[in-house]
Amino acid sequence: MDEPNVPLTPEQRIKELEEKLALANQKVQFFEAVVGVLKNDYGVSIVKKRSGKPSPEGKSKA
Repeated sequence: MDEPNVPLTPEQRIKELEEKLALANQKVQFFEAVVGVLKNDYGVSIVKKRSGKPSPEGKSKA
């Protein structure tokens, strides 16, 4: 586990962030591949939700 009390040097922090970025990029590629399979093989359309707007299910009717 990481030791939160020990400050990282700038070089260590950069390395940590580069590793996190590489992992995030791998995840993006994976999810894009999954969406591609869903679209091409199953005809499923995935629509990205716009941020800042609540979903219709979240609204309560008074």
